Amino acid sequence: MSTEPFRILVIDDEASIRESLCAFLEDHDYAVESAESAEEALEMLQRTRFDLAIVDMRLPGESGDVFIVKAAQLLRDLRFLIHTGSVEFHLTEALKKQGITTEHVYLKPLNDLTVLVEGVRKLLNEKR
Repeated sequence: MSTEPFRILVIDDEASIRESLCAFLEDHDYAVESAESAEEALEMLQRTRFDLAIVDMRLPGESGDVFIVKAAQLLRDLRFLIHTGSVEFHLTEALKKQGITTEHVYLKPLNDLTVLVEGVRKLLNEKR
């Protein structure tokens, strides 16, 4: 009996990062789509169900943290991982209210993407 794969949305304005994350996650049997901005990602959320979003914080237009708050209102059970290049990044109270902790934050560049996949797996298994 096969179950539908988890659906992941990758939001990052850098095409090379988006593409490598998507390919790596697809190799681990996830259904993956991507967006280069928060606005594009929010439009996608209105027509497609996702289980998890991997979000860059510095995006053109709305920032990743604004996206997370809006996305959580659209899809209450959507989970989030943060993938940021900002070493000064800290969790805001709004992000903490969404259940995001420091273990959900990954700093770029990740030399080993399996670390991120383990975080994805752990967070998605909590949904089951």
